[in-house]
Amino acid sequence: MKKHIRLAALLMAFALILCACGSGNNSNNSNNSNSSESGSTFDRSAGLDENGYWKDIKATDYVTIPDLSKVTVSKEDIQKEIDILLTKYPNMKEVKDRAVKDGDTINIDYIGKIDGVAFDGGSTNGQGSEVTIGQDKFIDDLLERMVGHMPGETFDLDATFPDPYEQNTDLSGKKSVFTVTINYILEPTETVWNDEFVAMKLYTNYGWSTTAEAENGIKAALAEDAVAAACTFNKDMPEVIVNYQTESAIEYYKGYAAQYGIDVETLMQSMMGYASLDAFREAYKENAIETTKFYMIYQALAESKDYKVSTDEIKAYFKDMTGSDDYARYEEAFGLPYIKAMIMYEKMSQIIRDTVTIA
Repeated sequence: MKKHIRLAALLMAFALILCACGSGNNSNNSNNSNSSESGSTFDRSAGLDENGYWKDIKATDYVTIPDLSKVTVSKEDIQKEIDILLTKYPNMKEVKDRAVKDGDTINIDYIGKIDGVAFDGGSTNGQGSEVTIGQDKFIDDLLERMVGHMPGETFDLDATFPDPYEQNTDLSGKKSVFTVTINYILEPTETVWNDEFVAMKLYTNYGWSTTAEAENGIKAALAEDAVAAACTFNKDMPEVIVNYQTESAIEYYKGYAAQYGIDVETLMQSMMGYASLDAFREAYKENAIETTKFYMIYQALAESKDYKVSTDEIKAYFKDMTGSDDYARYEEAFGLPYIKAMIMYEKMSQIIRDTVTIA
């Protein structure tokens, strides 16, 4: 499956938000239905009309869709994706009876201090952090200097911050001491494609609980990629939608940053390697363009069928996802145009999955 953010993942994420919001009985849930974006000013319905289509944009002007029945996905390609997932999410065992080697993935805790005082962002807070030596980068080769130490061992490592240190200029050039505890080494074990593996390894990122769900999801993603590859894109993607994708991604990272008690700028700098939000926007543009192409495909297909989401479909969707057909609080949180867009994309995605041939 391609690396770009596919709309199938967006639909799954939206569905998970709805399920999470609908699972509680707290009377304040209506105020938290968009909790991942607490305090956000991002308008999910911005740029969409009352039917969930992009305002003043005719998608069929931008993309020509092929005969879907002539698009194929091979069983071999499906198996390749399964093999990739097995490699990407291996079962791991904790090892504590040997020293750390270069290339190891280890679980560590650390506290960083300057002049004997702990500084913000310099500690795991006892939560443990998984890092891979030679792959993840810490200042002053801290990870590489853990080679040879044993799990269970606690030791100090001196380190000097670069000057300048873009992630936090207050630390530029300062000497520090990191007290490190190696909790354990992680080694891969045999990984088997079964329901247990799918539920444990793939549910969080993909929403799959069984191999059947996973294989259907893989087929869907490959079908959509195959359709995209067979489409003819007639002109550059609309800038308004490309910008929307980028800001939507930033909104996601704001929620991720909030889990760590930091702002999104700090997240971008310290964990993602971007000097600023603008640097991220520039780097993300190609990804946003690829995602926009999928929006155009779905909307073009909907336009060709003159498809409009009905109130009954909305109620049925929320009944299935949340157990109730009352969607007022979701409309308040996301806006009705966004809700209609998500349902429309899901309907068009289903048409693609049902029509593309598995050879």
